[in-house]
Amino acid sequence: MGSKQQRPISLGLQVCAALGAVCALAGSVCAQGISLDMGGATLKMEPESAQEELAVGRLVAGQILGAAKLLPNAELQRYVNLVGRRVADQSERKDAAWAFGVIDSSAINAFAGPGGKILITSALLQILESEDELAAVLAHEVAHVVRKHHYRVIRKQRMLEFGAQSVAIKEDSSGMSEKLSGMVAQVLARGLDQSAEFEADRDGMVYAARAGYDASALIRVMEKLSAVTAKDPAGELLLSTHPSAENRRITMAKQVNADLEKAATPSRSAARYRQFVK
Repeated sequence: MGSKQQRPISLGLQVCAALGAVCALAGSVCAQGISLDMGGATLKMEPESAQEELAVGRLVAGQILGAAKLLPNAELQRYVNLVGRRVADQSERKDAAWAFGVIDSSAINAFAGPGGKILITSALLQILESEDELAAVLAHEVAHVVRKHHYRVIRKQRMLEFGAQSVAIKEDSSGMSEKLSGMVAQVLARGLDQSAEFEADRDGMVYAARAGYDASALIRVMEKLSAVTAKDPAGELLLSTHPSAENRRITMAKQVNADLEKAATPSRSAARYRQFVK
């Protein structure tokens, strides 16, 4: 990839942190399954599985691609995939079905589908200026997948919606595909708890640094996003589903430690970005 040697980053991240800060819904979440106390009656859902997570990811990707198609630029798509996979290889989920794509959209945003399907809009690419910044955005989305943020929220929401019918999430199960798609749309429109976004920002800085990219690049991206106001239609969805870019920038700045500070230098491949994004 023509980048500098990878830099060791050992921050002791707790990848399996509790989901309580991610979703305010009542109940307990773990890899062994989900249970909800519904006033004396307990509803249970089977344990998480890679197959179910991928099924949810396909629903998420379907919702997004139903509104915006992949940009017809094979060279750019390959490039974004190479950068994304380089970052994902630094995460704790190297075995995920990672796939990265650019969608043709005037909205400034990026999306993380459970299981590893990640999409970034062409409008967001236009405000980025280097491969370091692209890697930082993709690393943030990778972090969402690693922590299973959307997957776990959708699983809990499904239990609340379908009650005792909540067994497993499958696109063709019991004719519930349409209802599940509507639920996914609601989660995408509502966004995650702000603590989940802060987690993904922090982890994203680490993954990018491990991959040899500038650890401070995501902070610079937030500075650019701060210029996008709620009055700008391009940033409306992003601002409605995320904490303010300024709050995210401040929070990240407070989390920079000695390792990240040392890794806050442009990568050798930073300038290559403009070969692919005109």
